[in-house]
Amino acid sequence: MTYQDFQTAFDLSVEKFPAQFGTLQPDLHEFRRGGGKLLTWHGLADQYIAHAGTVRYWNASEASMSGAEQVNAFYRLFLAPGAAHCGGGSGPVPVNPLAALSAWVENDTAPETLFASTTNTAGQNVTRDLCPYPAKLVYSGGDANQASNFICR
Repeated sequence: MTYQDFQTAFDLSVEKFPAQFGTLQPDLHEFRRGGGKLLTWHGLADQYIAHAGTVRYWNASEASMSGAEQVNAFYRLFLAPGAAHCGGGSGPVPVNPLAALSAWVENDTAPETLFASTTNTAGQNVTRDLCPYPAKLVYSGGDANQASNFICR
């Protein structure tokens, strides 16, 4: 199979099976009505899956759900600078995202930030409180290894 054959077969599969292969089904009204909560984090240094697709999905959901406030009521996306696919990389990785999701589902405590940590090459602990998209981390001065020196904006 040549590259062109593969591309043609792939394009046909996407066309024929959009529900199975398509990830851009942004209408989450039924999910929300059912009480669903969705917490996603994506490393910005993910070497396998580009974060742009995850951001595109959140943006499409925002458009489908009539704005960020509606989406943030049940769906939070956290982007982790320097984190690779499912962990690793040079940036802090979320420590316990499942606990954050459980608190949201069980106690209706939506995560305002998602704590992330790593150890850098100098052996220092580096922490961040990841912001829910579309907010971004902004350095506010002080020790760049400490989460307390960043704000969400």
